[in-house]
Amino acid sequence: MALAYCIVAYKNPGQIGRLLRSLAHPGNVCFVHYDKRSPRREHEALARLAADLPNVFPLPARPVLWGRFSIVATQLEAMRRGLAHPWSHFITLSGQDFPLLPQGEIVRELEALPGASFVGYFDPFAGIWKDAQERLTRVHLDSGWLEALLKLPGLGRRLRRLMGCEHSIPFVPLVRRKRPSWFRYMGGSNHLALSREAVEYTLGDPRARRIVRRLKSTGIPEESVFQSVLCNSPLAATLVNDDRRAIAWERPGAPSPRTLTLADLPWLRTQREAGKWFARKFDTAVDAAVLGALEKDLGL
Repeated sequence: MALAYCIVAYKNPGQIGRLLRSLAHPGNVCFVHYDKRSPRREHEALARLAADLPNVFPLPARPVLWGRFSIVATQLEAMRRGLAHPWSHFITLSGQDFPLLPQGEIVRELEALPGASFVGYFDPFAGIWKDAQERLTRVHLDSGWLEALLKLPGLGRRLRRLMGCEHSIPFVPLVRRKRPSWFRYMGGSNHLALSREAVEYTLGDPRARRIVRRLKSTGIPEESVFQSVLCNSPLAATLVNDDRRAIAWERPGAPSPRTLTLADLPWLRTQREAGKWFARKFDTAVDAAVLGALEKDLGL
């Protein structure tokens, strides 16, 4: 049994190299996307890494804007390319993730549940997302040139105020979309381990593709596209509502997780014993020693 990975990153190519080495296992394939806006020298460093490692495939670079469809588009592209290879599950990672378990142990767990997908999901209108209405009913804009315009000193702030999106992802003013009657919105994280059947359904089923198109202009679609597609599908019964990720948050509702350090190693080992496969986030510019300790735990 082999696994396919999609890694979406924008910095620290050396850290990505350590992540890729930790994912090495017979038959595993890794698709790596490095943000187009990152420095050219970093793209070149990553290309050299990919050339030196087996079954590592760089994806065509695009700008990946936070909270826009571009991250989903990147993952769908990796899925399409991945189907040319034999594997049982497709797993999404960021460049700041790292495994807590050796690949062989993750494979054995997945072999015990053939066809299962590990996807955290919930009803986004049940109170977990305070901004569910804003995310899912507004028409958000995924545009690199607009993003650059909105960052211009002075002008960008005035444009945001005019559009009514001073503290949010840009959206079309005065336009709202009704909640659809033909499928139910579902939310969750973008930390996925999808069975091959789930990937094939997402890419090929007409209803699934229609849901993807519907969610293309929502806010932070990577946290609703795959949940909405699969929870409204014949594969719903195969979903395990657990993403198997260990993430430490500074506080509830924080926009991003805390960067983990060597001081977090006891907690990380506890999370591994609790069944977590991966943890985030790590940054070798902040603390490289914690990755060294995890590599030792993995036998690397």
